[in-house]
Amino acid sequence: MKKELIQEGIDAYIESEFPLSTFKSWDVVLSFFGSFEDKAHNESLEIYNKLPDEVMVYRGILVMDKLDGRLGVSWTTDLEIAKMFALRFKISGGTPWISKGQISKENIKYFTNARQESEVILNPDDMLWSDYEEIRDAS
Repeated sequence: MKKELIQEGIDAYIESEFPLSTFKSWDVVLSFFGSFEDKAHNESLEIYNKLPDEVMVYRGILVMDKLDGRLGVSWTTDLEIAKMFALRFKISGGTPWISKGQISKENIKYFTNARQESEVILNPDDMLWSDYEEIRDAS
């Protein structure tokens, strides 16, 4: 895949609030990031380089019925950012959860802080471990 096309896909992902409205599946998203040589957005490279060999990551989700165990590809290294994502649509109902886990830095597909979210794109199959915790004191 041409580098320019890959970069356009990455830019579209970063700029999209709801990536699956632009991309057909998480597999398509991973194909863009998996075929890109760079591991981080230009302005985020310094932060990426400072990450430890094993990175703790978080993902905030709002569950409408029951937790199904599926893991997404977009995570953050910042627990507060994950909480914000879990709670942002709480008014519509549902239960907010935080997924947390660990991944080897070498398995991170892409890192960007372009939106100040410390975002890590990863393949959930590469996680060393993961767990869920309900946000109980959410109002």
